Amino acid sequence: MALRIITIALLAASLTACSGVRSNGNVFTTHAESIRVLGWQIPDKDQDQALALVPAGGKIDTQISSPADWTSVIGIINNILWVGQTTISGTMPAKN
Repeated sequence: MALRIITIALLAASLTACSGVRSNGNVFTTHAESIRVLGWQIPDKDQDQALALVPAGGKIDTQISSPADWTSVIGIINNILWVGQTTISGTMPAKN
């Protein structure tokens, strides 16, 4: 019974992960989120997903990602049960 509840909870949590891109003029921001449960990321590799959404020709100015390491207190807490997020911001070439 407990395994069934955990499985249902993990499936429900995986549905909340998302990614997207927003642009205004020549500025863009991409984001990707994932759920972390005991070090397991659902879906995997939010950093790669956010990077894949960068528009063609876009220049990355900043990239921010939540810590997910096992060497810091906040990283350990984030790995046990947390939402991981990566945000990338930058500029695109001006359109003529």
